[in-house]
Amino acid sequence: MKIPQLLKTIEKNRDICDILMEYFDLEIITPNLDVKKFHFETSVETMIIAEDGSGGIFALLHNEGLEDLPVYYINSEGQAGKVGENFEQFLSMIITIPYWLDLLKFSGNGQLSEMKKAQPFLLEERLEDFPKIQRVKDKITCELSINESSYPVENLHRSLVTNSQTPIYSLDGEKMESLFQSYKPSDNPLWKDRIV
Repeated sequence: MKIPQLLKTIEKNRDICDILMEYFDLEIITPNLDVKKFHFETSVETMIIAEDGSGGIFALLHNEGLEDLPVYYINSEGQAGKVGENFEQFLSMIITIPYWLDLLKFSGNGQLSEMKKAQPFLLEERLEDFPKIQRVKDKITCELSINESSYPVENLHRSLVTNSQTPIYSLDGEKMESLFQSYKPSDNPLWKDRIV
């Protein structure tokens, strides 16, 4: 399986790797084809490329006839889904909306409208935790020659609801569930009175 050039560039740049881990919870690892070591199976060739702090992993899945390899996220709770049509789109998405997992948590089982309601609250919280994050984003996008996504929430949602999903299975043969969760922004007591 061919490794994307952008991923090779990142692997060689320790500073960028450290920034991705500290600000975006993305730890680039040596590409690995042994999916069973990571406790899941697929019907296509799969390359593990990164991990996050919660035990989730990011993988490129071989897609017949497509030049770009889609990026999938598989978490430790038995959920999985496509989070980028290719590595560059995925990277742009997590740089633009580093709180993307929380958007999925507050999606009301996959409603784009609920994700958009949650976005300003999650952005506000991220800026409180990482006040210099915009400068960090600018540094990464400049060094890697990528753009922040103009429609990151829509792209994330589209990636997860597209019909071209490759099923991901646990080692006992169970198909993994969707990454979307049932909470809505109105379920958060700190947000519900501020929702417009």
